[in-house]
Amino acid sequence: MKLSVVSVVQFLRRSRFKLTPLLLSVIVLTLLFSLTIRIPAVEAVDGSNVPNAGVYRFKVGNFNVATVSDGLLKLPPLPTYAPTADPQEVERAMVERFWSPKELALYFNAIYVDTGTHKVLIDTGAGVELGSGLAKLTQNLRSAGVQPQDIDTVIITHAHPDHIGGIVAANGQLTFPNARYYISDAEWQFWTAPTIDLSPLKIPDQFKQGITAAARKHLSAIKHRVNRFQPDQEIIPGIRAIAAPGHTPGQSAFRVISGTAQLIVAADVFFNPAFDLEHPDWQTGFDLNAQQAAATRRRLLDQIVEQRTMVIAYHMPFPALGHVRSRDNHYEWEPILWQFTP
Repeated sequence: MKLSVVSVVQFLRRSRFKLTPLLLSVIVLTLLFSLTIRIPAVEAVDGSNVPNAGVYRFKVGNFNVATVSDGLLKLPPLPTYAPTADPQEVERAMVERFWSPKELALYFNAIYVDTGTHKVLIDTGAGVELGSGLAKLTQNLRSAGVQPQDIDTVIITHAHPDHIGGIVAANGQLTFPNARYYISDAEWQFWTAPTIDLSPLKIPDQFKQGITAAARKHLSAIKHRVNRFQPDQEIIPGIRAIAAPGHTPGQSAFRVISGTAQLIVAADVFFNPAFDLEHPDWQTGFDLNAQQAAATRRRLLDQIVEQRTMVIAYHMPFPALGHVRSRDNHYEWEPILWQFTP
């Protein structure tokens, strides 16, 4: 219906509404204003290309912590990620979680810790070593207000390319130019030896060659600024190493401590809830010593369960943060409840 001053006045008179000169003036001015002033239409914003969150902030005591994604890969689960398992059991474990049995989503989650004294990055992502879908770490750090040059401490869990591939950028320069680097002595000794024996790995030879080449490239770039630590050693105040061998000879998990709050950084002790939590004795093709890796997994998971410690695992679905409970002879993952503010 088209409104006018006359039609509004007539309607008010028919309804026996008391029309005073002041009220009439207000009505006339209001209608004239609406006829002469055009309000621009609000255009819809196309959000189809806006990515989901790549950073998840949370607190550990007084420490500001964040999961920072480097991206994800989707790979066939067999034979690489469960080479000794029954293929039907693998398919069942994936289908029960509504996953496609043809591809396993592998997430890459670095951890940023601001202790108030140090700005710490635990692992550097894959960089350009593993192709498309990755190398998003520095972009996501910047979105969180952290520049690569702000990082003063880089702690390495182990020297596989998906964890150290971000040390050297595509231009050949150090991605984190102001950082000191920390790695376990056992891990450094293994990957910098004249001969690196990866024969126990149940992966194609070309994968082994790529792993070796990446380790030599990235570790050699930091040889003059690296500190090596021993098991159970405090790296910096508030971050302590936990020996976690098997996946690699010197893999380390870490305990982040602030006041009474703690966080376990589990590295590659476990990969996803369907495989090595429900089936903790399953191997991955990347375990150098599969038996030792399984023993380490149970030992660390039992500690996490007993102490009810919050844990973050590098390859778990983003933000990779949660708790673990024990059930019969296996473990179950309980992800944290999402918080929009830390």
